[in-house]
Amino acid sequence: MTRTSYSLALVLVVASILGGCGRGNGLPTELIGHLADRGIKIVPARVHAPFSSRGGYIVAPYDPRIATTIVSTFKLERIEADDLQWRMAIDRAGGTAAPKELWGVAGRPAQFKLKSGGQFEYFYLLITNGGLMYLIAEYAYG
Repeated sequence: MTRTSYSLALVLVVASILGGCGRGNGLPTELIGHLADRGIKIVPARVHAPFSSRGGYIVAPYDPRIATTIVSTFKLERIEADDLQWRMAIDRAGGTAAPKELWGVAGRPAQFKLKSGGQFEYFYLLITNGGLMYLIAEYAYG
């Protein structure tokens, strides 16, 4: 390989690495930070927050103490699985999990005003039979 070929290969590798850093909409990082500011540590197993969306979710192993703390800290209310607003939220977030328990709050709740100046439109905590927690949110417009 020539020096030019090595340089081109290096540029392509760096571009692909940097390009992968900004593909999400920032929601998982901001939500994890918002929870951490209140002493709630979440270690995600998976996140989904496409750049083309305002919503997303974090999947973490279920921990009853953490779930209870989230419910009480953010004053979440129990929600029925057939609730239309929640169904629309999980569809927009791209999730398909079925809830064993479902808690949430909507309508730009004050407890989800973010340091960045942003605001979540809603927040849902879904607990599955399989031992997972889904933390589902969407940024509000404006």
